[in-house]
Amino acid sequence: MTEDQEKELFNTLATLVTGVRSIQSQVGTLQSEFGTIKSDVQDIKETQNEHSRILNRLDAKTDSIAETVMTNDKRLTAVEKDVSNLRGEIH
Repeated sequence: MTEDQEKELFNTLATLVTGVRSIQSQVGTLQSEFGTIKSDVQDIKETQNEHSRILNRLDAKTDSIAETVMTNDKRLTAVEKDVSNLRGEIH
């Protein structure tokens, strides 16, 4: 191997080593960012679960309110009918 070939080989190896180090650094950065994203996703899941629990409670309360309204509406309808009947009897 000639001296020029050796220099070229060492330059190529140095370039490869520099490239591998750069890739390793970038992989480390990606791993760190992935960890942050994973943590954020977990926080979002917990928030979503809490919102689902709240929504379920609100839904149950809404059903309860609707049931009360329906019961009172039936009562009101009965009272209106009685008033109408009484008016009819008065005339």
